[in-house]
Amino acid sequence: MEGQVGNIFETQFRHTSLGNHYTSSTVPSSTVNTSTSDIKSKESKHVNHILRNSGIAAGVGVLLLAPVMILAGRGKLPKPITNFLNKKSANISKKIAELLAKPTMTKAEMVYLNSLQKTSNTINSLKGLAFNVSPLKDVLFEKVLRKIGLGKVCNKITGFFEKMAVKMTNIAYKKSNNAFAVMKDSFSQANKKMLSNPDKVVEIKGVSKTVAEWAKDAETTLQEMDSAYDYFRTPSLTRRYKSLAKKFQGLGSRVFEQTYGNLKEFLTSPKKWTTFISEDMVAADKLKYGRGISHHRRIITNTRQDSVESIEKLVASVKSGMDMTTKESVDIIKRLNKAVKSYKTDAAKEEVLSEIQSIIKESKKYLNGTNYAPPTAEKIRKSLNEIKYIIESDKNGKVEELLEIYSHILPKDEFNALKKIAQKSASSLKDAVYTESEKFVDKMRDLKAGSALTDIGTGILLPMGTTAAAISMADTKEKKRSVGLNFGIPLLTGLLVSTWGTIAMYAAGPSLVLGLTTSTITNRVCSALDKHLKEKDAKKLQTIA
Repeated sequence: MEGQVGNIFETQFRHTSLGNHYTSSTVPSSTVNTSTSDIKSKESKHVNHILRNSGIAAGVGVLLLAPVMILAGRGKLPKPITNFLNKKSANISKKIAELLAKPTMTKAEMVYLNSLQKTSNTINSLKGLAFNVSPLKDVLFEKVLRKIGLGKVCNKITGFFEKMAVKMTNIAYKKSNNAFAVMKDSFSQANKKMLSNPDKVVEIKGVSKTVAEWAKDAETTLQEMDSAYDYFRTPSLTRRYKSLAKKFQGLGSRVFEQTYGNLKEFLTSPKKWTTFISEDMVAADKLKYGRGISHHRRIITNTRQDSVESIEKLVASVKSGMDMTTKESVDIIKRLNKAVKSYKTDAAKEEVLSEIQSIIKESKKYLNGTNYAPPTAEKIRKSLNEIKYIIESDKNGKVEELLEIYSHILPKDEFNALKKIAQKSASSLKDAVYTESEKFVDKMRDLKAGSALTDIGTGILLPMGTTAAAISMADTKEKKRSVGLNFGIPLLTGLLVSTWGTIAMYAAGPSLVLGLTTSTITNRVCSALDKHLKEKDAKKLQTIA
């Protein structure tokens, strides 16, 4: 199953005519001479009646669409709920940190700590439950479409969305490529400028060489940096995209089999339906994919802060799996936090690495015991080993190595200008890597689980149908025009722009804001046009009268 599966909505509008009924009876002449103002009043009331009914119809479409677009279609919670959960989660994390900062804890405090951890896990489960709405409706919808012979249509729609995801990721890398090219050229010029005094001896980190020798080293490093960047150029990107698509192939079928295909077991297992199932299925591949990208980025540009950020995420993963009622677990987390804090303040790598290795060794027996289920223990072990790997392989990237040389040889103003160019390139590469390893991977996950079909169905077809039904309720050309201008065009414009935001891999919040802003602006323009046309029609009526 390849394509998005969504709920099937069938909206019906019953048109009941409540207009005036005229008879063939003789009408008194006095009533025939109806004033122009009366005609305009009746016309206005009838148009308002149609607009009200059309507004209700359009509103029904929005009410049906909003939860799907915000919650199900994109796997995101509505903003108020997200803010509430994030706020609670932040408060809990703060309390956990305060307890862990204590030199010693009583048994009661450890029990309280464990309850906080369980509450945090419960919040994550609630998020997982909400996220599951998306793959559950997607795979079911796609299954239905394929059963009725629309498999080729599903493939084409999904293929289109996949191409758009690739295109948006390539755009991010294009920006990085441009910034990298500028930096490379600037570094090449700097290497030549250094040779103005080639025989001068300069000491850098305890090593003394002539400027000519440092310039030669810089040129070699520059070539190595350029070669390493090949990993982020089009040929390598294309190979990675294809590899990821192959790994995620058939994800929709796997989700279906573990949910609807084994419904009883799925419903009776809270762990399964409170875990974001499609994300859980691809977690290992996603981790490996992201690790490879991160490794190659660190070759080009890497600082101690970059490593610390990666380590802190892994420590959070360890915390989420730990049973905080035991002294062993509390000690592990305390030691991890202390090690990361030391590393963050530029402590010697060897000292921190020794401590991490000690934690891994001492926790091995504890994790293999009866305290943890094997999957949980394995997750904690992998996170600890990943922390060790990051510290072991942590060193400055090629960009930082070059800047170190330039800082000792070039004039301060020239170095500062060069540093800004390098920082811009590093930031651009970091953004592109995030787009690929997070946004692109998540989008491919959703598409292979069938998200494209409901994006089309609920994002475009449903509002189009709703608007068409609303317009059909109006019985004159002028009223149809008014409904279309006041409701149809703004609704469709906003939803199309919002859907474009989804295709562009924007998050749910920005996509929704973009859609609502566009819809509001379009509504004001169309309302002004509608008012102008009504005034024009009224003048025609006055002329006829």
